[in-house]
Amino acid sequence: MAFKVRGIRTLNEIAGTLSGKAKMALEFALFRSGPLTMAPSQLGVFWKSDGSQATPNLEYHVQPLSLDKFGDPLHPYPAFTASVCNLRPTSRGHVRVKSPKWDDKPEIDCAYLSTDADRTVAVDALRLTRRIVAQPALAPYVPEEFLPGPGYETDAELAQAAGNIGTTIFHPVGTCKMGRPSDPLAVVDPQLRVIGLEGLSIADASVMPTITSGNTAAPTMMIAEKASAMLRARQQATA
Repeated sequence: MAFKVRGIRTLNEIAGTLSGKAKMALEFALFRSGPLTMAPSQLGVFWKSDGSQATPNLEYHVQPLSLDKFGDPLHPYPAFTASVCNLRPTSRGHVRVKSPKWDDKPEIDCAYLSTDADRTVAVDALRLTRRIVAQPALAPYVPEEFLPGPGYETDAELAQAAGNIGTTIFHPVGTCKMGRPSDPLAVVDPQLRVIGLEGLSIADASVMPTITSGNTAAPTMMIAEKASAMLRARQQATA
């Protein structure tokens, strides 16, 4: 969701002019500080979409900027974006080979929001974001929602809005699922060895059977550490 604000500058204006770009570059060159040293998301929050969740199932990435979509220019007015991610989606898409020709693109269907559970979480997340932005702490900046916009109110309208503005985030997992050899979808066994192929192990986020409830970098490092220990143990056993 994106909100216009007043009385404060955001990266929209700073990066929207040549002088602003020059100032950012100079600050980075002289002091190694400023906007060019930071990630786009300056605030992260974990929360529950509703009280029935045992642990947080939402993650916020809040950025002091706004744009229509990744790769587009920033908007010319001050605004911020509160991106909220469903950490445990139940929708499942597919990637399928369309032909034996190597240069034919595969068929990719993400099937976002294809389950009732995911649509409910999306609706709850949008409403939660509105409640957060309406708190007194943000009142001095007069936040005004423009994406998706206040016209979306009912469950059906908010689910549609989530589909209109939603996109993927950068945490793909599960293409080489870990599991028992009896599992037809398993690619690696519990020791990260590729099932049916000798001498090959996989140690990255692709072995996760399901996505972790948050960013995948630290869990992937832990998988790599565990893989290293197991490889050393196997080498020592055969030495």
